Amino acid sequence: MLTDAVGVLARWSFRHRRSVLSLAALLIVACAAVGLSAGVRWSNGGYAAEDTAAERAEHMAQKFGAGTADLVLYARPGRAVDSRDVAAQGRQVTELAQRSPGVRSALSYWTTGLEALRSADGRGALLRIDLKGDESQEARTAGTLVPALRAAVPRLALSATGRSWINVQGTAQAEHDLLRSELLALPFITAVLVLVFGSFGATLVPVLIGGLAVTGSLAVLAAGSRLLPVSVFAANLSFALGFGLAVDYGLFTLSRYREERARGLGGEAAVVQAMCTAGRSVMFCALTMVWCMAALLVFPLGLVRSLALTSIIVVVSCAITTLVVLPALLAALGDRLERFDPFRGLPWRRSPLEASVSPTWRRIAKAVTRRPLLWASMGAVTLLTLALPAIWLRPALMDESILPARAEAHAVADDVRADFPNPPERQLTVVLPKTDPAARSAALDAYARRLAGLPGQAGVSTLAGDYATGRLVKTRQSDLQPGTGTLLVVFAAGPPQSASTVALVDALRATPAPGPAYVAGVAAQLADTTAQIRTALPWWAGLMLGGTLVGLLAFTRSPVLAVKAAVLGGLSLTAALGLMVLLFQDLRLSGPPAGGGEPSLEITMPLLASALAFGLCVDYEVFLIARMAEEWQRTGENTSSIVFGIERTGRLFTAAALVVAVSMGALILSRVTLLVVLGATMAAVVVLDATVVRGILVPAAMQLAGRANWWSPTLRRGAAATVSAATVSLEGIDQHRADETCEAGRRAARQQ
Repeated sequence: MLTDAVGVLARWSFRHRRSVLSLAALLIVACAAVGLSAGVRWSNGGYAAEDTAAERAEHMAQKFGAGTADLVLYARPGRAVDSRDVAAQGRQVTELAQRSPGVRSALSYWTTGLEALRSADGRGALLRIDLKGDESQEARTAGTLVPALRAAVPRLALSATGRSWINVQGTAQAEHDLLRSELLALPFITAVLVLVFGSFGATLVPVLIGGLAVTGSLAVLAAGSRLLPVSVFAANLSFALGFGLAVDYGLFTLSRYREERARGLGGEAAVVQAMCTAGRSVMFCALTMVWCMAALLVFPLGLVRSLALTSIIVVVSCAITTLVVLPALLAALGDRLERFDPFRGLPWRRSPLEASVSPTWRRIAKAVTRRPLLWASMGAVTLLTLALPAIWLRPALMDESILPARAEAHAVADDVRADFPNPPERQLTVVLPKTDPAARSAALDAYARRLAGLPGQAGVSTLAGDYATGRLVKTRQSDLQPGTGTLLVVFAAGPPQSASTVALVDALRATPAPGPAYVAGVAAQLADTTAQIRTALPWWAGLMLGGTLVGLLAFTRSPVLAVKAAVLGGLSLTAALGLMVLLFQDLRLSGPPAGGGEPSLEITMPLLASALAFGLCVDYEVFLIARMAEEWQRTGENTSSIVFGIERTGRLFTAAALVVAVSMGALILSRVTLLVVLGATMAAVVVLDATVVRGILVPAAMQLAGRANWWSPTLRRGAAATVSAATVSLEGIDQHRADETCEAGRRAARQQ
């Protein structure tokens, strides 16, 4: 049975402490060596859905040297771009870019004469470059190409923007922010743990567990980056989530171990008892979190999938470290665990057994259980009110606004918008791959006139000329050669990710064309990505909720407790979404949207934050239910069981919430807004969960349910107490065997 296995593993680890700790150190060194020797290859991109109509249109447009440019260089030489020397340098740099490795095509104002590529004052021009490979390869190419082109023509004063350059600068910024944020978070986490445990020796255990888990996760990610795409933000998430989660697991397990020692159990027996109770909860928590993150794989977004896999690796590393290394570490420390107590001798210093009880949380629990309906209503209204802003969530794709305003990619994009009447980001390319422009010139003229009359557009450009307000306004001298395929460029009147531009994409696709027509551009990618996510949402919700419900049923053996936990997790999920929308879309704490567009949220962060919020909230529910079930098994009293569980875990939940809030909240120090949004949202959610959900909603709901909490359809009341994770007698081990286990532990301790 599961509890047997956890107990056996704990006993083995305790007795083989030196081997376990030595092996753990060797594995981490070996993994790190393999990862570093192979070289970390972080993946960039993955913000838009894969294999969509917009993506296929981009590939078609690239054959014509058009589409959304991967890299945009803005030349601002300080004089007219049509002057002879500037034009010569412009052609030179364009040809150099075209010949460079990794470049698919390069065109500029000087090689095409397109007015859209010249600034309104005539003193600036654009060079558009399409790169080969996936987004990671494009970013690596851009990282070497831009400096080379600048060095070749320094007098053109080239500056860069575009998707690939945003990825380059986002990668550099994320790596720079990583060490700073975690070094600042570690002292705060240590201070919280010292206050909770009252001992530097005890504080050392969860800190070491967190450090080992994070180190192992990063080593696996570094090695795995050579085989699978691993997002550049994976390292930031690994530090924040891994350290917070591992410290939480260690916090709950170590606290239970100290309680058992204070009750008189020997070292080995106390470790076995702690692992059979809190350790069993850790295992279920890890499985729940893994399932929640695995459900994200249904979304066709490379970034979401990469960070989901990262989270799974982190959670598994945290669980293994807690279940295997923690017992060995406790055995190695022995009585030194309680040394270096900074509060020794102070009048308010309490023993580990007394410290596990919180009078404040006991009073809160008693107040809630006296008037459960009132408190349940207040708690539910609070969460639903916070969730309300999620209704008007406006998704967007990643753009330069994820970077600081002074970052080059961001600043140059703002300059291009200000200096060009029709900046490249507002161009929608309509590709007609089977239409002969010479044979169907009349049909193409009529089609362009129809497109020029659509709402939300600011003009249409074709090989034959330019169109506006439904008519031809400028003829272009061009020899139309017979052949297959042509394209039109439609200029949007509004920002690329605004509702009006997305509506324009729908109108373009619905307009009858002289052949199959495909629309490429940022707005088309946003429309298709949003549609793909809406299609996958029911599958994600069903998998996450259904799988979690099954896991909770296996853990609690109580349908009422399982359903309650899933419902409260769902409320926490929607509250996380609402908080994110309120803080970063409505209040714009991360800054204004790019190009003066509508306030929105990058589309991947709500998905990731929702899964993390749900998983963390269910994790805390498991620990709380386990302590309540322990008292229910002993007394059979529902109210006293609720109060017991709250008073025994209240301080721990407060500390755990602070640890996760500080660890995830450290991402706020990042200059990449994606990480700021995720960190701030998760920090707020865990604090909300530790107070409103654990302190009010859970006890109120369980008081209202009464004895139905502990009903099992297959077991009698006495056997239904298997919901308890607090005693070894669960999972088929009777109390006699539990006593034998404890006595064996005492004998082993005396022998030592």
